[in-house]
Amino acid sequence: MPVYKRNDLAKLYNSVTRGDIAQFYLVFGERYLCRQAIGELVDRLLPDPKTHRNQIHHIDGDQEDFSKTLNLIRTYSLFPGRRLFRVIDSKLFFSKGVARTLWDKAAKAMAAKQPDKAGRYLGQMLESAGPAAVKLDQREIGALAAARWKNLFGFAKPKADLAWVKELPERKAAKAEQVQVAGGDAADLFINAFTAGIPTDNILILAAEAVDKRKRLYKFVEQQGVVIDLAVDSGGSSAARKNQEAVIKELVRNTLAGFDKKLAPRAEAILLERVGFHPVAAVLETEKLALSVGKATTITPADVDAVIGRTREEALYELTDAFTRQQLDRALLIAARLQENGIHALVILATLRNHIRKLLLLRSFQEAAEPRYSRGMSFPAFQRDYLPNLKTVRNDWDSLWQGHPYALYMQFLQAEKFSRPLLQSALRRLLEAEYRLKGSAVPGPLILENLLLALIRPPAEARRPSV
Repeated sequence: MPVYKRNDLAKLYNSVTRGDIAQFYLVFGERYLCRQAIGELVDRLLPDPKTHRNQIHHIDGDQEDFSKTLNLIRTYSLFPGRRLFRVIDSKLFFSKGVARTLWDKAAKAMAAKQPDKAGRYLGQMLESAGPAAVKLDQREIGALAAARWKNLFGFAKPKADLAWVKELPERKAAKAEQVQVAGGDAADLFINAFTAGIPTDNILILAAEAVDKRKRLYKFVEQQGVVIDLAVDSGGSSAARKNQEAVIKELVRNTLAGFDKKLAPRAEAILLERVGFHPVAAVLETEKLALSVGKATTITPADVDAVIGRTREEALYELTDAFTRQQLDRALLIAARLQENGIHALVILATLRNHIRKLLLLRSFQEAAEPRYSRGMSFPAFQRDYLPNLKTVRNDWDSLWQGHPYALYMQFLQAEKFSRPLLQSALRRLLEAEYRLKGSAVPGPLILENLLLALIRPPAEARRPSV
């Protein structure tokens, strides 16, 4: 069967509604999109919501007993109708190919002060790497040589301080045979079970944020079941940003369709700029907009400003300006006001991230050997000599040079105030704050306040300019 992408989902849903149903579904990619797709799939497989409680078996992949799941899907039900077995965060696709994803999850969980969760992800990473990694003492992981790390896990050892690994709760070491089952034999058992045949009304749905497409199980599902690929490139390339924007546009429009409303073109542009690539925030803010306009069918830029806050120039720009000027009191006041005006915390983070990324880009230009940049360069010299040479050397950034030269000159002066290590550290702190907002019980305003305290009172050594 074909692999279904995000744009193919309507076709898949229609085929399921018509009765073209597989017994094995794999859904992987961006977490929110996966949960949304599985919800739609379940609604079509079990049209009567009243039956969901008795006919859906929810299985946590982190705690999954493979033999128990296999026994369940092989067993006939005493009651009529379909039975769905939904496994979230399945381990069946463990391999070195997903070790990096599991490490990132562990680091993010620790940054969010969730050591138990971080320890679980770390254990999964070790299991994914095989018996040799499982035998490691947890305290030895951070001290591994770079070559040994790369050999075990398949990716370069992070340069950051890994002392936090020692602080994690002692994990229960998996036995070598358990690792083998998780990484290989269990997948083979599932393949054998579906090849031999399971009860017609039993359907297995596996969900994962990342999969190794080289695994035999993946190829089996691709051939005998249905694969739904909802992966979204999280990079900063033009193609990645275009893909991210397409995802958010679709979520916004689908949400508005449920309210029988639409966005004016300019209003859509403003909304997309403010929410960034945050699917959950995009849906929540769109719902707020739809409810706020009452019977009106078209949402205008004024409506967006009224619900999500003032214009970027009047509000979000003020926050970035306060960061640039290192004005803590002002930044805290503006952040509180933005949230009071209804701007989602993730939108505030996206604005800060975009601003800091641009400062970091300009800072990298300033540190380049060619063309040479001088601190305190006058605007005439910048416009006459430096900017034309920079455009020639960095013609891959044409979109950056479209603004007024003086505005760009002022941004270069702002970038002078920060060292590259400080800006890089700021981006790391923003990422940590984002994951706390998404997965922590700590109130959003408190997370933002702590973030601003960290960003605007950086260590003295990071504040010193490097040019």
